[in-house]
This record gives sequence, structure tokens and C-alpha cells, in this order.
Amino acid sequence: MYMDLRFVDIPKIENDEIFEDLTKALTQASGLYKNINVNGRPGQKQNGVDVYARKQDNSDWIGIQCKVRSTNNPFTKKALLLEVNQAKEFNPKLSEYYLYTTLSRDSVTQGNVREIACDLADENEFSFEVFFWEDIEGMLKQKDYEAVYYRFYHKFFRDNLSLGHSIGKLINLHLGFENKLDSQYDLKIGKIPSHNGEKSRADYYRGSYYITNLNEKRIEFFQKKHDSEKAQCFRSDISAAFPNQVDCYRISKWIESFDVFDDLIYNDTHNYTFYLSNKERAEFDEYYYVEEE
Repeated sequence: MYMDLRFVDIPKIENDEIFEDLTKALTQASGLYKNINVNGRPGQKQNGVDVYARKQDNSDWIGIQCKVRSTNNPFTKKALLLEVNQAKEFNPKLSEYYLYTTLSRDSVTQGNVREIACDLADENEFSFEVFFWEDIEGMLKQKDYEAVYYRFYHKFFRDNLSLGHSIGKLINLHLGFENKLDSQYDLKIGKIPSHNGEKSRADYYRGSYYITNLNEKRIEFFQKKHDSEKAQCFRSDISAAFPNQVDCYRISKWIESFDVFDDLIYNDTHNYTFYLSNKERAEFDEYYYVEEE
């Protein structure tokens, strides 16, 4: 079902490379262009063009310059001309030139763009237009660009409590030692969002992760580290869900292996394999049996 985004405020992207990727993805999703590419690599001369493509209908070339703005200061005419004049040197010759920016719509910049566009038309050069953040946001809210919105803002909308009081997914996990598999678990792993609304006794679990051992119908909870995006999961935290202590230990280590644990929940991967070395197995056995005694 299509998600109505008309009244959603989409956060601006602050990273140059991610904004460039977003611009390329929007260009691809429009269906108007082919041969869509990023121009060169960081450090190389780009002639004012970050993304280029060919029009589907006549194969003319278009160029796009991407500009992340940390403030809402307008573009001066001098700054715009610097980009435009570089784009004139792009090979092959451009028919259209666009500036995509995170700057909010600005009348001063618009006036400068109109003046430059008129001069370019008199010179029989390419057309010139600026897409401000409101224009980009408007595209992201259209159904044709839904996949782009999902790709760049999946965490933003999936964390919305309208999805329910817990978010999780099914996982098939294989475990082994020294590249030799010996165990398999069907799991459901997820998170319980932090409090947002009426309080209740169940708030004790808010902000927690949960893991369900579907093989044996057992569930346990663990937390996120206070100083990072990693999960903090000791063997003792999930021992009630995994009676086999060796597997319990391996699964806790697997959980802690993700630098950003939310990525495990939100990405599209459902099959995982995790190995420990025989040395780590021996160290666990030594510690566990001493602990049991």
C-alpha cells in the first residue's frame, strides 16, 4: 500500500557523498534518463558536474552539481557562475545543467539563477535550473520515488510507532567452529521502541532488544551499549532462551559482532552464518566448567 507522505517532514541529508547518491537515485527513478553515472572520484577534476546522464528521448547529455549547505545562506551569483562556467567545459557538451542543493528555497538564489539562465540562452548554452530541498523533498514524497525514500530513510519511517510496539524480523542462523557448521536456529530478533505515550508497567522493556528462539519457543531481552550503536549481550542475558550453553555463548558473540545492531533488524538479510575458532571453544569450555564447579 502506498504510504502518504504529504505531511511528513523529511530530514535534510548532511553528508556530501550520501547526497550525491540520493541525487543519482532520484535521476534513475525519474525514468527520463539513461547512462546515469557519478562523474569521476573525489579529488579528480569534474568540470562542475557530480552526476551525468543522457535523456531517454533524444540522448542529449545533462549534468548535475550537488551542494550540501550547512546554513541557509543564499548562493551568490559569483558562486553559481563558477559552477556554470566549469560545466561549459564538460565533454560532451551539455544540453541541461542542474544544481541540486539542501538549501531551502531562496528568492535571492532564484533571482541569480534566472539572470544566469537568460545569459546562457543568449549564448546558446545549456539550460540552468536549481532544485532546492523543498523540490527534492517533494520528489521523495511522490509514488514514483517511493523506493528512493525507502532506501535513504528506512530507519526514519520504520522507527515510527505506527508500525506497532515492537519491530523485528525472522532470521536463519547457522553456527560453527573453524568453518565447520554444527547448529542451526530459526530466530526472531527485534527492538521495542522507547516510551512515547501513556506509561505502563510494560515500560520496563522499552528500549530493549529481544531474541526469540523459535526452535524451542523461548524469548529473552538484552540492551544496547550506552556509548555506541552496538548491542550489549552477555551469555547470561539470553541463557533462558538458549539452554545449550555453547550455542548461547556463540549467539551472544554474534549479536555483539554488529557495529550498528539496528542494521541487523532493518536490512533485507535473513540468512547468517557465524563461526568461532577452536581456540575460543577451548577457552569457553575451560571457563564454563570452572564456573559450574
